[in-house]
Amino acid sequence: MTNSTQVNHSYKDNACELELHVRKAKGQVSEGHTGRFVENIRNCDIFIEDYHVLIYLDVQLYKFRSTRRFDLKDLKNICFAFNSKDNVLQVSLPCLPHNEEEHPEKNSQENKTKTAERPLDLWKLKRITDNCLLKIDDNAELLRPEASYGYGFASKFRGRIKTFDCDLDAITRMPEPDRISPLQRLIDRDIDEMKNFCRDQYKLNFVELQVPDGLDNPMHYTYNFKDATLDRDEEYLLHNLTAKPEQMQMPDQYDPMEVDCGLISILLAICYDVRFTSNEPNCESAWTRSILSATLTYFEPFISLKDVAISFMRRSLIYPLYRNYELSRQCVEDCIAALQNNSQWILKQLLITHDCFSLNERAVFNHYYIEDYIRYVANQNICSNSHLQMLAHNLKNVLFDVFKKDLGLGLQELETELLKELITDIHIAASSTSEDESVETETDSSSTSSDSSDDSDSDGDSVIEQKMESLKL
Repeated sequence: MTNSTQVNHSYKDNACELELHVRKAKGQVSEGHTGRFVENIRNCDIFIEDYHVLIYLDVQLYKFRSTRRFDLKDLKNICFAFNSKDNVLQVSLPCLPHNEEEHPEKNSQENKTKTAERPLDLWKLKRITDNCLLKIDDNAELLRPEASYGYGFASKFRGRIKTFDCDLDAITRMPEPDRISPLQRLIDRDIDEMKNFCRDQYKLNFVELQVPDGLDNPMHYTYNFKDATLDRDEEYLLHNLTAKPEQMQMPDQYDPMEVDCGLISILLAICYDVRFTSNEPNCESAWTRSILSATLTYFEPFISLKDVAISFMRRSLIYPLYRNYELSRQCVEDCIAALQNNSQWILKQLLITHDCFSLNERAVFNHYYIEDYIRYVANQNICSNSHLQMLAHNLKNVLFDVFKKDLGLGLQELETELLKELITDIHIAASSTSEDESVETETDSSSTSSDSSDDSDSDGDSVIEQKMESLKL
């Protein structure tokens, strides 16, 4: 997701007046600037819920959290007014009267504090784009929003996606990424992940991985980052992708952070597959390397390494065979080590990924992402070893700041629930054993056995309680 921009606001009667300062491209690009600017003011997507408004404008996300509750009953013909001279977009949104709000506060400071504590729930957002109109300067004609968004490497692609004679619905949730804003892609992904999360499968792999017979435990795999020699086919592909100087050029406008986050998103999925297959890609590798990367499956751009790490860890607990939190963190650590150690290893893995995708309908990902990322990593002028080490340092800091609660899957509650079930099972088993022994033995030995059983119970409880106390929240 792109950077969110501050929104100026004011309240007048039962309306909230918003003012968005738009960064236009032409005539305002400073030397050395590599960010992205708004080119099409009509290219927008608008969402609202009780206290939040999100506006995705061409390439820029605007977020606003209101201290007044919005009136969502009749949101029709909302008019956005754009002043091309000042590059300012204004809109007025209706608010409920103070006496009709859910919890009107007497103290304004207390109201602001409670508003700041209200988290944004993507599930509650209501898309109102189709009910909005745009007025540019003093033109009488009111325009409808358009949908023509960028996607792929550095969001440089526009227009209809090439199908490559494949069923896009089978490999991606975004068969028409040009028609779907990055904000909508984020919302769709969040909803899909929550629907697909399996509580029982997570519980099954919580204590230790359930590894089928004949498969190696991925937790025990040891990386060899020196194994980065390219075979003949890989050298040939690399030459074809990097031979022409124009192929190595970056787009005129791009966000460096978006490009790096996309690389990390893909590399994290690769690291999971390397562990799963012991670095011997199989017929499932193409699926694994695509499904675990939201950058590929949803054509979703990121500009935050923390968002990338959380996205990967969520998806690694939802879709693949092994769904274990510690394994997910281990894969992030693998990615950090790869960035620190050898850019050639990363380049080789991207070439392997290209080969995996080219053998099936995922060749579409090669065209829109993998080939450009091969060029990017191979270009020492923009992706040097020091740059990769900087990414490793930043990702390592991010990992220190990611906890189970950040994944939004209720993992703490699930684990506590599972441990309570284990305690109950221990109590039931111990009670049953104690009753059987009391029937078969005399009173004195029964008493002794009962004491021993109680000690066993206490020991069992202490083990589980220690697990609960040491649980990483």
